[in-house]
Amino acid sequence: MDSSNKTLIIIILVIILTWAGSAALTILMIDNWSDRGTFGDLFGGINSLFSGLALAGLLYTIISSKDDIDRQREEIELNRKELIKSRKTQEKSERALEEQVNQMRISIKISGLKTLIDYHSSILLKKNITQEKRDLATQKRKELIREIDILINRLTEDDID
Repeated sequence: MDSSNKTLIIIILVIILTWAGSAALTILMIDNWSDRGTFGDLFGGINSLFSGLALAGLLYTIISSKDDIDRQREEIELNRKELIKSRKTQEKSERALEEQVNQMRISIKISGLKTLIDYHSSILLKKNITQEKRDLATQKRKELIREIDILINRLTEDDID
């Protein structure tokens, strides 16, 4: 039980004990019932006071609850904005990762083409090959170099950054 509930219980107990004590004192101090009725009528104004205080307490509680709800609404709005920022950041990260994968594919392809160019270049360096094999290796080497040029030309300055 938290302190606000304890405080409320104590206040209620004090009110009940005060009410019971005043009833007991009235019965003990005043013998005649009509005098007791007249004495009780003196407290009509106090009843109005307590009713007004109860109404004020109720209004205070309503206003306090409204303020709490407004604060929660603001926090929800801030959380919503943060989630939107987080989503946008994640989307940017996803796009960057996709671009990185694409560049890695191009890099792998260029590396493979370079290996093929080296292979055909090594054929050209051999002394005991026929002219037909030499021409074929030269042709393949030129095709591979053109393909690398095409891949490099597809890359823009933005992709390299």
